[in-house]
Amino acid sequence: MVSIQLLGTAWTVWKLASKRVGPVGGLIATAVVIGGLVYVTPRLAEKSPALASVLTDANRENLSPSE
Repeated sequence: MVSIQLLGTAWTVWKLASKRVGPVGGLIATAVVIGGLVYVTPRLAEKSPALASVLTDANRENLSPSE
């Protein structure tokens, strides 16, 4: 259920925030960012599908480098 992209985002936020504000602040920052993504992405999909496709993997095949 949890996507790899979401886990990667959580790990990146954790590593960056924990260096700046410590482990407790990193945990809070990670929860806020991931909670925001989980909350905002479905609403963007309803109201603005083009903007939501930037946050999701829907159009990633067009962004991959050609082989």
